Amino acid sequence: MSQDSKPSRILVPLGLLAGLAFVLSLSLGVFRPDRPIATIVPGSSTGPSFVVQIIRPRLGLPLGGILPPQIFGQEAHLGFESASPGASIGTVGPGRLELGAEGWNMVLALDAEGRVTSETQVDFEFVFENRLQKVRCRPDDPAIGTLRTTRLAETGELSGSFDVELARCENVDTGNVLGWPPKPLVLHGSFDRLPLDTPTDRR
Repeated sequence: MSQDSKPSRILVPLGLLAGLAFVLSLSLGVFRPDRPIATIVPGSSTGPSFVVQIIRPRLGLPLGGILPPQIFGQEAHLGFESASPGASIGTVGPGRLELGAEGWNMVLALDAEGRVTSETQVDFEFVFENRLQKVRCRPDDPAIGTLRTTRLAETGELSGSFDVELARCENVDTGNVLGWPPKPLVLHGSFDRLPLDTPTDRR
């Protein structure tokens, strides 16, 4: 019998166990890539509200999402909302939507026909290459994304939702392009009862 057969007998069961653990984790929903959060129903809020999420593809998570991202110092859910510390609403108009929170700044830029443009960007803090970096992500040019809006007849306030592919990210301080994400992130969010062109602070 070949001397190489013993290591092979050891590696095969280990590979099978790893594969079984991966399948079980997926079936049980323990470790899984980001899922879209629920969309806010227009008119359902008592006041201005929003929720924004960056959906990371499986390849954008450490070890392909096999283990929880918290183990690697990353957030379990990457995003912010109107209840977050320092949450704020900036310009809300036909060509621009600004939302933010502590450590977050999002600008959704639109053209004259209400389509998402490549000027859209979102800044946030993110652990990359084992250190916390301030990251800015943008879509390609032309941008791939959609914005759906509803004007509430009784108040004139704006409600809606959006999905935008973020294809490239850079370090805000250095301008260096990051080798992440391997596939586009998705900027996903919804909002309700935002006053048009009325900057507010919701600390």
